[in-house]
Amino acid sequence: MKSRPILVDGTLQELTEHGNDSFAMSMDEQHVNAEDFEGVLHWHYEIQITIVVSGSVLFKTQDKEFLIHTGEGIVFNSGCLHEPVPAEEGDCAYVCVNFHPKIVYGYPESLLRHAYVDPVLFSGELQAIPLREKPWHMEICTIMRELARVDMSQAFGYEIRMYSLVLQMWYLIVHNNERLLCKSTPVSFSERQRIKALTGFIHNNYMDAISLADIAASDHISKGECCRIFKRVTGTTPFSYLVSYRIRQSIKLLAMTDLNISEIAQNVGFGSGSYFTECFKREMKCPPLAYRKKLEKSRGDSPTSITFSAKSS
Repeated sequence: MKSRPILVDGTLQELTEHGNDSFAMSMDEQHVNAEDFEGVLHWHYEIQITIVVSGSVLFKTQDKEFLIHTGEGIVFNSGCLHEPVPAEEGDCAYVCVNFHPKIVYGYPESLLRHAYVDPVLFSGELQAIPLREKPWHMEICTIMRELARVDMSQAFGYEIRMYSLVLQMWYLIVHNNERLLCKSTPVSFSERQRIKALTGFIHNNYMDAISLADIAASDHISKGECCRIFKRVTGTTPFSYLVSYRIRQSIKLLAMTDLNISEIAQNVGFGSGSYFTECFKREMKCPPLAYRKKLEKSRGDSPTSITFSAKSS
């Protein structure tokens, strides 16, 4: 676990890198009354969850101050300006995890993002959440201590454990702020349940030629209502979701089989190899054959061939 200076640019954005595409989180331990530590008002795109491990720390935002004692914590939302200041003499230290929201939502247009991440990020009442009073606050602080232990251990598979602990904390935040989140998002619980049924139909039938009418009929709603629900919950259209899902399934075939492009196109529901290639290039920024070569190069050998019969027409 690192102790790093807080460096900012002219907009007060922190310049320190908090993880990257290979591992989208980082952990830091800061001793705020150390001679070489300089607290400064700053913000970052990552969400920060902090637990004070020694002494007391005063966390300042633009308009509030939060005095956090040993064993207590605080959550800073993405983009929230904050500054740590020692609140007493002696060692005042905190441990924090900074993580990109994509750890929670995965795909950019996922249900998790639109239902459980964006409503938190855009909630004016959840920009800073002190963790010091309620049972779920203390549960997050307990998880933070475990997260620090796992990070220090660096044992095999520790990254998976860290991701799972972050998800546990996010669930506690969402679960215990349902009222605020329902107020800040137009997506209702019934719509979230309905989108599960609609996307489930797509996942089970993407190999076939399915239409908007088929998708809507799977949950007994009109085509207009189907489009409206998809747009509100996922931010995209049923057709765009279907194409994107087919592309993701085609990547598995590119990686794990030696099927040619036409065969892959047929197996994932595209009408022709040329249309599949066009959609793949738009989604993945390169043709499918070039993507397969990238996969082969990253493995250092040719793709493993498995038995996979082309779908009969």
